[in-house]
Amino acid sequence: MIDRSKLAMRGRYGMASSGAVNDHVLMAVATEYENTVMRKIAAVAPTDLASRFAGDDPLLITHKYDGEGVLVYFEQGQECFAFSAPSGRLRLGLPALDAVAEKLNAAGVNKALLRCELYLDAQAAADGSRRAGVSEVIRVSFNGSDEDLARLRLAVIDAVMIDGKDLRPQLSDFQQTVDQLRELFGSDQAAAVHTIAAEQISEREVPAAFERLVTAGAEGAVIRRLNRADTYKVKPIRSVDALIIGFVEGEFEGQFGISSLLTALTYDGSGEPWMQTFTRVGAGLTDAQRVELLDQLRPLQVSAPLAMTDSSGREVQFIKPRLVLEMHGEDLIHVDGGKELRTQLLSWDEDNDRYQFLGLTACPRFSFARFRQIREDKDWREGGARISQILDRADRPTLAPPTEETKVIRREVYAKGEMLRKLVVVHKAGDLSYPYLVYWTDYSAKRAEPLKVSTELAATEERAMALAEKLLEKGLTKGFERVGA
Repeated sequence: MIDRSKLAMRGRYGMASSGAVNDHVLMAVATEYENTVMRKIAAVAPTDLASRFAGDDPLLITHKYDGEGVLVYFEQGQECFAFSAPSGRLRLGLPALDAVAEKLNAAGVNKALLRCELYLDAQAAADGSRRAGVSEVIRVSFNGSDEDLARLRLAVIDAVMIDGKDLRPQLSDFQQTVDQLRELFGSDQAAAVHTIAAEQISEREVPAAFERLVTAGAEGAVIRRLNRADTYKVKPIRSVDALIIGFVEGEFEGQFGISSLLTALTYDGSGEPWMQTFTRVGAGLTDAQRVELLDQLRPLQVSAPLAMTDSSGREVQFIKPRLVLEMHGEDLIHVDGGKELRTQLLSWDEDNDRYQFLGLTACPRFSFARFRQIREDKDWREGGARISQILDRADRPTLAPPTEETKVIRREVYAKGEMLRKLVVVHKAGDLSYPYLVYWTDYSAKRAEPLKVSTELAATEERAMALAEKLLEKGLTKGFERVGA
């Protein structure tokens, strides 16, 4: 059921970034549930709540936890684990998973597939100053201490199957599922595992209930109708004022104009201004604004401090810092794949009209960013685009010294006639979750596909060497001789 060769283990805790669940039936059921249930949840803006929910029908409004959605599989006699579908990212050995197994064992359940949210509550945030979100959950999963892992909690959102019974038909009467989950896991929100916090209200009470949840620290709310399988999610809108420092131009609808704007946020301090690149935003611009902004920004162009492109490979044109825009989005993403997000740090020399690239430093990404308006009333030199809008600091960051170079720590070449096999183990520079790469090259001139190359990742040198030995054992048949290192 679990491919343990994919796991990076630390004591009892194991983490695999992908492909660790090899039970095809389980993955098929889980993927089908994600596609037909979770991804069908409609998004509603907070400003539309009053008009969307204007009647008196009963609804169930639940706390939206700011974490990572996972499926949890339990079976008597096997280790309980959390995974994602269809990626197969997997975790086992968490105290919260032990709590799930304890609850289900006590209830006499033999098998269960649950949909949960793996989250870290606000009191468990690293600095205690903001709600701990999905980025911090992923950081803890990859790099957290045993104490950090013990703080992870599981909120049980839905039951997909219990003891072979498919519970998805209960979506049209979700209160029944919530009642069943409360019997199994209780409602103590301070427990390592618990049922989602849910309240039955009328439609007209939705706006006020949403405000209460957000004020209490929720990421948002999930609203379910109790007479049919309709589900909605709503998150508060976040506004950020940012400085425009570049643009990408392109063709659209037979016209030529702005495709996206590169923005930055400013740090406090004397001397040359320091700016942190923040988000490229293109959504929300009207066709007229795209054309008008291109005419307005082209005269401000300056040389680029480094080559930057958008996702389509189009060049970012840098401009003098003059205009501030307002953008709206949902949340700030600090970590991606266990790796802290970093963006370019620049300084601006007003006398010579040029930027200087200073390095990469930590900066979150704004999710679902949309252009709102140009803020003519904002001056970036007077704090109109300050970085303290998104971070708990405004002072300039300390630049890290250069990191060690990437090194080849093992290289071996084997030959047998015209066939070659090459093993290379590399240690990449930088603060990476999986800094070791194992490359295996298989070349056979007479084969239909002569060259095959595979890559494996490892968190430790010991794991990298174990993978290397496995490749050598499998790939070196009789007759191969070592010819180089």
